[in-house]
Amino acid sequence: MPGWKFICAMALLGLFVPWFARHWDDFDVAGWWRALCDWGSFHLRLVNFESSLLWILTPTMLMVAWAGTLLLAFNKPPDWLRLPVGAVFLCLQVGYLAFRLVATLCLDTVPNAMFSILFFLSELFIHLRIALGNLSLMRLTHRSPQADESARVVRSGDYLPTVDVFVPTYSEPVEMLERTIIGCQAMEYPNKTIWLLDDQRRPAMRELAQRLGCRYRDRPDNSHAKAGNLNHALALSEGELVLCFDADFIPTRDFLQRTVGFFRDPQVALVQTPQNFFNEDAVQRNLGLERALEDEQKLFFRTLQPGRDSMNAIVCHGTCWVGRRSALEEIGGIPTETITEDWATSIKLQAAGYKLLYLNEALSAGLSADTCGEFVQQRSRWAQGTLQALFASTNPLTIRGLNWKQRLLHFSGILYYAGSLCSLFTLIAPLLYLFFGVFILRMTVAEMIFFRVPFTVGYYMLYSWLTLRTRSALWTEFYDAFLAPSMGLTVLRTFWKPFGRSFRVTDKTQRPKRITVNRRVAAPFVVLLALHLAGLAFAFLTGKHIDQPEIFPIVACFTLTNLAMLWLCLLVSMDIRRARPLPRFAHSLPFELAWDDECVRANTAFLSENDATVSAEELPAHLPEQAVLCLPALDFVDVPVRLRRDTDGQVSLEFVQLSIPRCRALVEFLYCRPGQWETKPRSESRAVCEYARAGARMYPLAEST
Repeated sequence: MPGWKFICAMALLGLFVPWFARHWDDFDVAGWWRALCDWGSFHLRLVNFESSLLWILTPTMLMVAWAGTLLLAFNKPPDWLRLPVGAVFLCLQVGYLAFRLVATLCLDTVPNAMFSILFFLSELFIHLRIALGNLSLMRLTHRSPQADESARVVRSGDYLPTVDVFVPTYSEPVEMLERTIIGCQAMEYPNKTIWLLDDQRRPAMRELAQRLGCRYRDRPDNSHAKAGNLNHALALSEGELVLCFDADFIPTRDFLQRTVGFFRDPQVALVQTPQNFFNEDAVQRNLGLERALEDEQKLFFRTLQPGRDSMNAIVCHGTCWVGRRSALEEIGGIPTETITEDWATSIKLQAAGYKLLYLNEALSAGLSADTCGEFVQQRSRWAQGTLQALFASTNPLTIRGLNWKQRLLHFSGILYYAGSLCSLFTLIAPLLYLFFGVFILRMTVAEMIFFRVPFTVGYYMLYSWLTLRTRSALWTEFYDAFLAPSMGLTVLRTFWKPFGRSFRVTDKTQRPKRITVNRRVAAPFVVLLALHLAGLAFAFLTGKHIDQPEIFPIVACFTLTNLAMLWLCLLVSMDIRRARPLPRFAHSLPFELAWDDECVRANTAFLSENDATVSAEELPAHLPEQAVLCLPALDFVDVPVRLRRDTDGQVSLEFVQLSIPRCRALVEFLYCRPGQWETKPRSESRAVCEYARAGARMYPLAEST
């Protein structure tokens, strides 16, 4: 019977409430709490001032030995080992939090009690996020063998459903859409139709569609932003499958070959592939860590999503996905209630009983937000849209049809963004003690080492290993700190007024000509940095380090950790200058350059959409302003180029008015070669070392000189 669970729950509640009311006087909650704290203080204080250093360090040494053995024995964790590792982490977390709850809270005064409880709740929330993240890593799917079979049946012609390729656009420039459409047309699949979905009704977009030979659609209004644009196109097209790319994403030639075959299973409604980026994000670029640090989103796209896939709980992330039209129509099209229509689509399809699969292969690449303002704005928009689900029909806790694993993993996304408030509080908490003497916890240094350090050491040693080298725990904490002020404000604003702010497209075309400090991003870090320094000075001047020798070192440790993160956050808030308008790629290709009666043969160093770059040492000292280029690898013959000497000791050969066939050849070579976006994992030790070095070398300031 519909609603039987609710009826049973109400019946049990009706029996319990009268019984509880009759026996209320028998409950001495305050007495129970005092008894629990007394028990915890006696039994859980396993170290004191008389404990030997060996005993205090024993848990940490055991953790180092255990984690080190795993790292030496396994290059990457097998699936059977992930559960025991997660269980060990969970036991350490529960033990530490239990000790914190019953033995370290400061309840002697109202300010101490209030902030001590808030700090404990923040730690509890952060550990809950870590536990749910570990749950996502219990088993990772690997669907490449299925993709191989998909490619076989597509190439043989055994399965060739019609595909509509949607490229929605709002304010992106023509040059960006041109390479995306060329890339979509280059996909090796016969039954596809490319649609340029223009939500600004621009004549330049209509002309681009005519020039490249794709379909063009606009609509009379911009209702429901991207979701409304896609739904409008769904009503006007007929393909059995729908493939969606954002305006800046370019697929490899084999994208459809490796994804279409999955839809032979009628229960499959959507296949999602990772987002990859051919430029550096704001953190990588502004800290100068392009070769040492993975982009911020790689952890989610290349590790967490395959883990969620094992429980049919993946998240559609708006681009690089293929969907079954009939399934989308069954759920009423792309949901429009929230500004994260992709996540809502995932929840509705899974609630309808469909499978959503994740193919963890780099089959496309796009532009990452590479200025700090757009980087922060994009994440804040994701936070707002995710939290809006709590007030919409796509609430993962209330929507019918999801199993408990799906509900838990989808709800973990809400907890992740809500947890930014906890990250923000941890940046503020030391100041309460330094300035006002508020005790947020009562713990000795020995207890901190005994109860907290073992988990921290194990987490730092094994996190990168568990996530297949996509992110270290140190950089995860940094990203949480960098996004905490903006996302914390977004969380508060969204809970106050969930649908108060409309959809805003991320601008990925900004190219600063000089160092630019984003004041809105930098302001919180400047204030917090100054307060931490002033707080430390004030605490020393007032003698806290002498009067309170147990608690002061702990707070000082938190303060110094915060100072390091805040300084890096401030550096990331400075956008460095962009020397080139378009990304370039390292390619050593032989070429001939001719002018007048001279001809020079050399090899390119870099190649981009508008030029080839060669070392000045390979060319004569005296060069003309214009010449003709022959580049056999791209079938370029007598291509006019302008020559320009760069300040970095290279010469740029700028292409002059490339024809459409030559544009296609260049874009396909730069972006569409199968397998070109797969990269090897970065070194974990190097990432940790660069964290320490990044603050000292002050890359944005050095680049500005």
